[in-house]
Amino acid sequence: MTCESAKSLAEAYMDDELDAGLSVQVREHLTACDSCAETHAQYLAMRAGIREHAPYYRAPAGLRNRVRAEVRQADRQAAGPWRWIAIAAAILLAVSAAWNVAALRSPVFLPDRFAQSVVAGHVRSLMGTHLLDVPSSDQHTVKPWFNGKLDFSPDVRDFSAQGFPLIGGRIDYVGDRTVAALVYQRRQHIINLFTWPSTAPDSPTELTRNGYHVVHWNSVGMAWWAVSDVSAGELRQFENLYKMGTAP
Repeated sequence: MTCESAKSLAEAYMDDELDAGLSVQVREHLTACDSCAETHAQYLAMRAGIREHAPYYRAPAGLRNRVRAEVRQADRQAAGPWRWIAIAAAILLAVSAAWNVAALRSPVFLPDRFAQSVVAGHVRSLMGTHLLDVPSSDQHTVKPWFNGKLDFSPDVRDFSAQGFPLIGGRIDYVGDRTVAALVYQRRQHIINLFTWPSTAPDSPTELTRNGYHVVHWNSVGMAWWAVSDVSAGELRQFENLYKMGTAP
């Protein structure tokens, strides 16, 4: 078996859709070919990532009943070789309907996607000259600055007494929307706190991407993402301060 053939069959092999003979040929090729084995491993990793992060929604009882009725109707009306085609079409309709139901539910929340986006925004701000649009340690100066520039008003707080002074803010772009970026300092380190309206339930997240620590939480109809190269413990301390609202 050639590499081209093995790669074209890799997804079908991964999903156990090949007959026994072809499966053996693909398996033997993957054992002998490092390049194709790496491609197969990438497919497996992608499938695992989708299963881990993609939401699953059970179809409502009414939809399930309608789908079953459609399949029974197709089965009764179809005859001969067209019978299975009609049934397959009904099943395809069911899958499409279920997919649309999922799409109409709450927006998909993929922590890793947003984590990469906020880390990219943090790095951009440090590399260029766009760290601050409004340089100020006064929360009463920073908060009004966003008025008219965003469709929401961010909750701006200063934690100078706790060692996390506010140094300003700016407008940034994360996850396909315009957001507020509130900028804090911890000794020589910068903390970017990105925020925007969200109806998602609170799902605290803590992770590390590209050497930067990231924490996320939802509160009072807002999403909050903090990213910095400070220690994970210090970033959690900053998160707790914001959640507790202990700013003077």
